[in-house]
Amino acid sequence: MARLTVDELTTPLTRAEVQSSIYEVLTALGVNTTAWKAGGVVRTMIVATSAIFAAYSQLMANIARSGFLATASLDWLTLVAWYVYGIERRAATYASGVVVLENGGGGIYSLDPSDLIVKNHDTGHTYRNIEAFTINPGDTIEVGVVATEPGTASNADALDITDMVSTLLGVTCSNPVGLFATDTESDTELRQRCTEMLGALSPMGPWDAYFVALRNATREADGSNLGVTRVNIEVDGYGHVDCYAATKTGALPAEDLPTAQLAVEQYAEPLAVTARVYSAVPLVVNITYSVWMYNTTGATEQEIKDAITASLTTFIQAQPVGGNVIDDATTGYIYLDRVRGAIAATYPEIFHVVVTSPLTDIAMSVQQVATVGVMTAALIKQVPPPEAFHS
Repeated sequence: MARLTVDELTTPLTRAEVQSSIYEVLTALGVNTTAWKAGGVVRTMIVATSAIFAAYSQLMANIARSGFLATASLDWLTLVAWYVYGIERRAATYASGVVVLENGGGGIYSLDPSDLIVKNHDTGHTYRNIEAFTINPGDTIEVGVVATEPGTASNADALDITDMVSTLLGVTCSNPVGLFATDTESDTELRQRCTEMLGALSPMGPWDAYFVALRNATREADGSNLGVTRVNIEVDGYGHVDCYAATKTGALPAEDLPTAQLAVEQYAEPLAVTARVYSAVPLVVNITYSVWMYNTTGATEQEIKDAITASLTTFIQAQPVGGNVIDDATTGYIYLDRVRGAIAATYPEIFHVVVTSPLTDIAMSVQQVATVGVMTAALIKQVPPPEAFHS
């Protein structure tokens, strides 16, 4: 007998399915439903009732799926993680930093917090000042700003914030260094932390205990998570365990290493073992590719490039420290077939991908972590689909 899956047991009914069931019951009771006119009161009531029952079906399915870590998702998974595993989903952060204001006019401007609004000339995302300030004629000052929207969409590279939204005549702005944030923790990342939490319960120090300690380490000053998403562990056979930690975007900042080290010592380090935490070494991954696809997406060439860049960014940020290791090999890799797969998965219309750089699988040492470099589209070739193709 075939085993049912949770997905099969928790598939909600659609409005059309509920409506069909109601008509089947009425027909079985001898009601002549075919005589009812479309748009009539009874038909309208059945449609409304079907919509309500379909919504209840969706709710019941979500409740049922939330009983399993593997099938819960979104807010339901957030509840499972907190109430079952004691883990809180990492929230998106706000990009923050400084902009330099230069007053080349004759005005004196005094602004309260949030009165100054500046904008990224590339993305259009805006930023507001954190503290009050005054800028006099001829002054050049630094002002702390924070993004108005959370997440990496508000990231800004150096010199990207140059547009003044607030009207300060004669005042120009720029950001000397980048402003960066993190997105809300994904379902996949949260499930992984929950699963590893079980291993941390052992007093014998299994690998999962190190992962849990690092992924859940928080700063003492404000309780914020360090943002560790990738860890590689190496043993030297002499009682030392080396942990190479990285965030989604790259190496763990040096100022966070003491906190990470303390977390490992307190929660994961068994007796007679010395654990050492290091920041993973960034390995910048630059990719040049060509794509052949059907011209049925409705997207512009630039939109296609942006979507592929987003797919590759997600892929690279998910690569483990030290790369992917096959069997007992000593070297890990980022495999080109996975790179091509990440590109192809962007649109179902993509039917051929060629990666011209790098030409071979990317070898990685145990302490290296992949970071996003330059994604270059050598060719985006859109062609009409064959007659048999249906999007």
